[in-house]
Amino acid sequence: MGVRRYIAATDRKCSLDVISFRDLQWTNYIVRIVDLSVIGIGIEVHKPIQPGIVWLKDRVFGQKCGTVVWCKQIGALYRAGIQFIHLTGQEEEYIRSQIELPKICNSIRDPDGIIAALILGINNDLNNSPH
Repeated sequence: MGVRRYIAATDRKCSLDVISFRDLQWTNYIVRIVDLSVIGIGIEVHKPIQPGIVWLKDRVFGQKCGTVVWCKQIGALYRAGIQFIHLTGQEEEYIRSQIELPKICNSIRDPDGIIAALILGINNDLNNSPH
């Protein structure tokens, strides 16, 4: 049957940061949420988004973090899928503090710590998901 996705009823913009897997550089995007589900969101944006970790400025379905699962061009815009990563309060606070540090050199100060916290969150999701 799959996960039920809901079309966004209103034109909802969202600001998010993406830390690319390739070079650990962060980029800020203003996106339009196209559809939502309990496991992620579909977005539309004017430029491609690299695969990476997503930090949402405002919560979506109670979530602040995810990963870019796919991105493809459709016409003049790009569509992307973001899958949520469920974090504990402590993991979320740690990542928030790292991402919201002054972004002077445009890179993340403790990428190993962030990656470890995210892997723990992903493993917890896998262990708690119904099989």
